[in-house]
Amino acid sequence: MKLTIKDKEIELKYSLRSMILFENITGETFNPKTFTDILTFFYCVVISSSKDYTIKFEEFIDYVDSNIEVLNEFSEWMETVVSVNDTLKKK
Repeated sequence: MKLTIKDKEIELKYSLRSMILFENITGETFNPKTFTDILTFFYCVVISSSKDYTIKFEEFIDYVDSNIEVLNEFSEWMETVVSVNDTLKKK
């Protein structure tokens, strides 16, 4: 999945870096379940997917507010990534 935020195209990557960042920001074990957790994880995925890109959380929320459809896209992307990972584990 690719996003363009503030004129920067970012290809999202589901990574350990994003999970660790989520835990560092929230102070909780990785297990996003609330809406806030999901938005926070989405933010973590964005900033960990591009090391040369920075965006403040408030700016990210403004972006999502203006592009609300991106939440559904992120959700579908995550379902696909998790499904592929589960399939690979079974092989």
